[in-house]
Amino acid sequence: MTKKSARFGIKPAWIAPGLVVALLAAACGGGGDEGNGSTDTAPVTENGEAASVANQIDNGEGSEEEEEEPDSLSDYIGFDFDDPDASAAFAADLERQVQESIVSCMAQEGFEYIPVATPGLGANFAFNEEEFARESGFGITTWYGQEQDVLTEEENFVDPNLEITESLSESELEAYNQVLHGGFDEGSLGSENGEVNIVDSFTGRGCWGQAFDEVYGAQFRVFEELAPQFEDLTQRVEADPRYLEANEDWSECMADRGHTYSSQDAMYEEIFDYFQGQLDEITGDGGFVDPFVGMSEEEIETLTVEEMENLFDQASQEARADIDQDALEALQQEEIDLAVAAFECGEDLDDLLQELYREYEADFVRDNRDVLEQLRS
Repeated sequence: MTKKSARFGIKPAWIAPGLVVALLAAACGGGGDEGNGSTDTAPVTENGEAASVANQIDNGEGSEEEEEEPDSLSDYIGFDFDDPDASAAFAADLERQVQESIVSCMAQEGFEYIPVATPGLGANFAFNEEEFARESGFGITTWYGQEQDVLTEEENFVDPNLEITESLSESELEAYNQVLHGGFDEGSLGSENGEVNIVDSFTGRGCWGQAFDEVYGAQFRVFEELAPQFEDLTQRVEADPRYLEANEDWSECMADRGHTYSSQDAMYEEIFDYFQGQLDEITGDGGFVDPFVGMSEEEIETLTVEEMENLFDQASQEARADIDQDALEALQQEEIDLAVAAFECGEDLDDLLQELYREYEADFVRDNRDVLEQLRS
């Protein structure tokens, strides 16, 4: 992924990179909320079982027409990534499959495991770009000083398996974790060229790694294999005269607002280093004080959650005591102003970008159909 992400106010112009992010978020963060009325749960069939969104669409219930050959990436995925509800349901369904696989795997080894439903997965798909830009800019400096305001349900999440693990002896717990997470072979993480392979880093690591590979492995392998082709697709789109002209219009719009950038890409290449550098100058050593300074490991281990939170709050206050608040607020406002301008000037450009990707996508699908078919197997 490039620095042009949804967080920076760019609409997902094509489905593949977004899917990879969604899959990884689901795999590492768990499923959606339960019982909150959100769309973070998979659809339910007549027999009460969660159904795969992809299977529902692919099966075409009640349709006698012959299935047409897919001509877009959305067809292969099984839902339109522009639909946040379908996206959230799809990701939650995949994570449900992971959790069910772990339950079965652990049971085969004689251990109990309760499916984990971590809250917040649907929020990845309900992102409001304009609202984020106006409230948080690009999210580079605006988080500083607002940590308590951005706490989510995840901070209050309690693993349902905690009661199980706390009841185990030290040797039983070690065996439990070995079955759940497996061993960790650092040699398996890298490829011959030294790059980290996301799938291989999880495959074989106990029941969790096995479940991850069963559910997500095919998708990751497909996008890894087609990475050069995806890059070529991006280059073709960005070389299109219509895109180049729209970028010029964007640059003129930004200049009218007092921001000089040759292109949208150029802006994203510069903003992080600039704003992070300014923030570092204002906060000094990252504006951080070690809350555990002077404490032994044994003392730290005996701290309660409340005591831990109090230590962090105290350290945070100490770290900010000498910070120039006016300079910090001015920097954060500068970031917000730039983000809002970029959003407003970029709406037409982003719409065009989506259209161009859809246009070039047909050739991409035709040329790589044999690999993409793995997504439907």
